[in-house]
Amino acid sequence: MLQQTQVSTVIPFYIKFIDRFQNIKHLAEASEDEVMSYWSGLGFYSRARNLHKTARIIAEQYSCKFPDTFESLIQLPGIGRSTAGAILSFCFKKKFAILDGNVKRVLTRFFGIQESISLAKTEKDLWDLSEQLLPDGDIDIYTQGIMDFGATLCTPKNPQCHSCPMNQTCIAKQNNLTEAIPVKNKTKTKEDRSTEFYIYECNKQILLVKNRTGVWSGLWIPPQKNYLGKKINLIKQGERQCVFSHYRLKYKYFLIKITNKSDLMVDGLWFDWKEIPELGLPAPIKSLLISLTN
Repeated sequence: MLQQTQVSTVIPFYIKFIDRFQNIKHLAEASEDEVMSYWSGLGFYSRARNLHKTARIIAEQYSCKFPDTFESLIQLPGIGRSTAGAILSFCFKKKFAILDGNVKRVLTRFFGIQESISLAKTEKDLWDLSEQLLPDGDIDIYTQGIMDFGATLCTPKNPQCHSCPMNQTCIAKQNNLTEAIPVKNKTKTKEDRSTEFYIYECNKQILLVKNRTGVWSGLWIPPQKNYLGKKINLIKQGERQCVFSHYRLKYKYFLIKITNKSDLMVDGLWFDWKEIPELGLPAPIKSLLISLTN
């Protein structure tokens, strides 16, 4: 949950998620729809899908016992080199490095690395440094420490250099480069995308379809096509937008009332309006639908 998401945002989702899925078995036995409903609003939904897939693999192949080797971990969905290292160091006290955003920032500043962190060579150099610095003992404490150091002192903006115990040896600090390091590629301007959502209502129920592509894959959304042509009973319409990491989505919505569900030949399911808060919907769509009930 903490991948690309702040702690303050994660906490309420984490508490609710752990309360429902208390172990691997509970998570593995749950449906994808239920898992996605507990993740709705947290974003980056591939993380939830991978977490669910991983739980099922561990239940089936490891009898619900989490694997403790690097080779086994990186085969699981959504677990790469850094996440595997975190699991091994925190959970099994094994000597493995991590390289999340906080660690990258600490290392690039301390060693004065001025090459872009997006370059393969820089990535390799940072991994080498991260592994060379590992202590022989208390690996979990060290790993937590360097992560917290980056999160609280060596922050992206306005780093607390005056409180840093390494400010006399940090190359970035000594050369007034803390604001310039780490070096990143220039951010691309977000492109605009557009779509439409058709919210069909019949007998206090609405039709939703399972999305199969993009960032909202696996989530329920209203159909993005008008299946009734021009002869529609339009109740309400409007426009909204939501912003993703690489693009801005602008969408129009149409609330349409129909009298017979059979008029719609769509592969979807009908849900009561009151079920909306508990469904696995993208946060912007859930917000929209809830607003339409008021």
